[in-house]
Amino acid sequence: MYLNLLYTIVPMLLLAFIFYFLLEKFFNEEREKRSFQYKTLTNKEFLPQKFQAYERIALFLERIRPSAVASRTQPNGTMKSFEFEIVNSIQKEFEHNLSQQIYIHPETWKIVFSAKNATINFIKTCADTLPETASAKELQEHIIKKSMEENIPSSSAILYLQKDIQGEY
Repeated sequence: MYLNLLYTIVPMLLLAFIFYFLLEKFFNEEREKRSFQYKTLTNKEFLPQKFQAYERIALFLERIRPSAVASRTQPNGTMKSFEFEIVNSIQKEFEHNLSQQIYIHPETWKIVFSAKNATINFIKTCADTLPETASAKELQEHIIKKSMEENIPSSSAILYLQKDIQGEY
C-alpha cells in the first residue's frame, strides 16, 4: 500500500516540480519582454524631448553671450539701468528654460547654471571697470569689446553640452 502511494506521489511531485520551473521560466521571459517594450517605448518618447532640451539650452547659452545680449538690449538710460536690463534679460532667459533641467544630466546643468552666473558677473565686472559717469552706450561697447577678447563662459558650457549629448561625459 505504501509502495503504491509512493509510486503515485513521486511522479506527481516530479510533474509539479517540472511544471513550476516551466511556469517560472515563462514568467521571467514575459517580464523581460515587457521590460524591453517599456524601455523602447520610453526611449521613443523621451529621447526627442531630451534632444529638444539640449537644443533649447544651447540656444539659451548663445542668447546669453555678453555680446549677443548687449547687442539685443537698447542702450537707453544710465549705465546702471543698462546693466540691470542685461542682467534681468539673462535671468528671464534662464527662468524660461528652467524646466529643461529635467532632461539634462545634473553635471551639465551645473555647468549651464555656472555659465549663467559667470556671464552675469562678467557684465557686472564690465560695468565696474567703467567710471560712474559712463553712458549705457559706452557700457554696451565695452561689453562687446571685452567679450571678443576673453573666453566667454557660455562657450565652454556649449562645448560641455555637445560632449554630454554625444555621450563623452
